[in-house]
Amino acid sequence: MKENLKISKNIYSNPNLFFSLVLIIYVFLGVYFLRYYKYDLISKDIISFVSVANLYASGNFSSAINGYWGPLFSWVLVPFILLNSSPYFVLNMMKIISLVAGIFTIYGVRLLSYRFDMSEQIRNSILVAAIFMVLYFALRSSPVDLIFLCFLLYYLYYIFSPKYSLKPYYGVICGLIGALAYFTKSYAFTFFPIHFVLFNIIHYLNGGNYRKTVLKNLILGLTVFFIISGTWSFILSEKYGEITFGTSAKYNHAVIGPYSTGSHPTEYINQGFMKPPYPGVTSAWYDPTFFTVKPWSPIDSWYNFSFQLRKIRDNIRGLIGLYSSFSHLSFAIIFSYVLFLVRPFKELISRRDLLFPLLTLLIFPLGYLPIALEIRYLWVVYVLLILMGGYLLNLLLKKGFFNRAQMSILMVIFIFSFILLPVSGLNSNKYTGEEYAELGRIINNEYHIKGNIASNGNAENGYYRRTLHLSYFIGTSYYGFPKEGISDEELEIELKKYGINYYFVWGKTRNEVFLSRYKDVTDGKIEGLRIYSINFS
Repeated sequence: MKENLKISKNIYSNPNLFFSLVLIIYVFLGVYFLRYYKYDLISKDIISFVSVANLYASGNFSSAINGYWGPLFSWVLVPFILLNSSPYFVLNMMKIISLVAGIFTIYGVRLLSYRFDMSEQIRNSILVAAIFMVLYFALRSSPVDLIFLCFLLYYLYYIFSPKYSLKPYYGVICGLIGALAYFTKSYAFTFFPIHFVLFNIIHYLNGGNYRKTVLKNLILGLTVFFIISGTWSFILSEKYGEITFGTSAKYNHAVIGPYSTGSHPTEYINQGFMKPPYPGVTSAWYDPTFFTVKPWSPIDSWYNFSFQLRKIRDNIRGLIGLYSSFSHLSFAIIFSYVLFLVRPFKELISRRDLLFPLLTLLIFPLGYLPIALEIRYLWVVYVLLILMGGYLLNLLLKKGFFNRAQMSILMVIFIFSFILLPVSGLNSNKYTGEEYAELGRIINNEYHIKGNIASNGNAENGYYRRTLHLSYFIGTSYYGFPKEGISDEELEIELKKYGINYYFVWGKTRNEVFLSRYKDVTDGKIEGLRIYSINFS
């Protein structure tokens, strides 16, 4: 018994040994939960990343270049597609890529934690929490958001360094990581330069005799970032005929604008069929840049300006809710940091251990506020909050506010508050996407459907999502659904115009008489779904 206790203490007191144990537990739990979530990645966004990767794998580079989706994840998928292009295999590989990215992310959490003053006990407790947080990111979210988080953690590790002004190569490393983050998500193209310049200014003000090194880091970092990311931006600008570093911000800003219905064109009930922009891609969602959505500017009119202000106000309210969902202690942590930083300017900028995480927390969401916020955009905030909380706990420990037993109880409450979201998330919605994968197998094995497909219904009743997911598994191009209330004659014209080979009918449709002229290839064997073979010859 004493030997077992001695071994457990040795593991806990040895940082490297304990971290190895953390990774072993993460991998074990990842493999365990994988069976429940192996199809949970399937979404219209992920389908588009696969479509992009398929074009790269086929050598169609001009069509593969895409301004809406970052290219890096699609590039990562190309070798796996060349090995086996089965949609099931590719989807499984995406999960494995996510889990592997999670290993590097946990290591990034560990590295970044050393920029916060905390005991090894607190650090180890945070790493245990990171197991569940990263598992949740890897299994229930897009791999793109996880990889983006991973790059940000390593970038913050270098830019937060108290030795930044002594290391003339740190700027180059930051610029390289920033460019990789941009290849993952175009949001980095605006976030990185703003954050990097501001933090270099703070390092410069604190640099003393090493200010030249800070300036060198700033110049080299921005040069590396803009040379690498600028190359991709140039390629995008050539394709779309305008200067751009990515089209997602412009498109998404138009979608939420005063002249929009507030939804994507693929969801408009009167949009009608939408042809994919290139042969072989799954749907028109492959590149939303080509959608017709009216752009707008908040400075065009007072109405637009006030609309933008209301949107920002609503997103700030949403941001407060998202921060609270990470932990009920989130705002207590932020408020504590603010209180600690109420001091004269010279003292303020010298407290980089407090100032850097709080500034990052405040700056990072700013680019999303005029447009839209989702929880997956803010994973880096989630990580920063738990590290900031660890710093505060360590401060309480050092000041002697609590004895060892009280501190242990407080630690349990703190960690529990941060793992409540990921643990509850991992235990809910198991087998998400399984129905589409299984139905796709049935259609592939029994009906061998290929070509162009469309469906009845609209986005609101879920028929669009169902058919799009099936289209991914059966390897077809999905043209969406017809306009609401379309007549038989109009539907026939549209089906001919777009060369639709199969028409999926979920439930009932008003066009039953017209469709009765064609064969239901399923012969009623699939409950709730009929698939009509459309042949106009």
